[in-house]
Amino acid sequence: MGNGSCRIVVNSSPISEYHVLLLPTPSKCLNQKLNIDAIELGLSYLINCGDPDTRVVFNSLRAFASINHLHLHAYRCEASLPIESTKVEHLVDCCYVLANYPVPGFVFELQSDTIQLAKAVFVVVELLQQKDIPHNMMITYGDPCSMKQTSGASNGGASSGGASSGGASSDGVSEGTPLPVIRVCLWPVKPSDQLSLDKLLFKPAVCELSGNILLHDLEQFHSITEDQIISTMKQSAFEDERFHELTQIVKTKLGGQQ
Repeated sequence: MGNGSCRIVVNSSPISEYHVLLLPTPSKCLNQKLNIDAIELGLSYLINCGDPDTRVVFNSLRAFASINHLHLHAYRCEASLPIESTKVEHLVDCCYVLANYPVPGFVFELQSDTIQLAKAVFVVVELLQQKDIPHNMMITYGDPCSMKQTSGASNGGASSGGASSGGASSDGVSEGTPLPVIRVCLWPVKPSDQLSLDKLLFKPAVCELSGNILLHDLEQFHSITEDQIISTMKQSAFEDERFHELTQIVKTKLGGQQ
């Protein structure tokens, strides 16, 4: 993104400190349809921030995008999120699938090259777009996927980012602690216009799917339970059978690129 076409603008309705919008090519007046430039911008922003508490997120149309112009959100959250340490199963190359998570989805792990990572993510994004499947995406730091595989899963996706630190360091990382790697989490979801929004405790958009639950009522904040959160997240979950069909297509498409 070195051509100077991207912009970072202040968000007028922030959910946390340093909440900004990333605009890949605002002069082109593009709709809210994720492209590879936007994915590369999100990766570049996260890496250059140098802050593990920064997240970059995207909601597609019909997956709770609020405005129809191409943008990503970047914000800061000091708490670790469930999506950053949940177990996964290796699918192909740098691509994994979530295991036993309330909403099925894909996880891509940075291995060495952000350009190749962006291309792999976009292969799946483009597939979802062609099938008119709404989707949410988060770019974040998390545990190495190779260390979070369920038993019996292939270890073909081991990442160089999964190396352990060599000993105690000045920032408190102890010997044997895995260094965090970049995870790109991608969820195909049910169209938001097919959900009974009046019956939902919150809108299951990208932050909520990651485990960062946004509530606007203090009483609800104190009374909501984990079971209620999971039940609400599942309302937007893609059907298991259809997700399995997607995984087979993704495995073929990404496998053919190796």
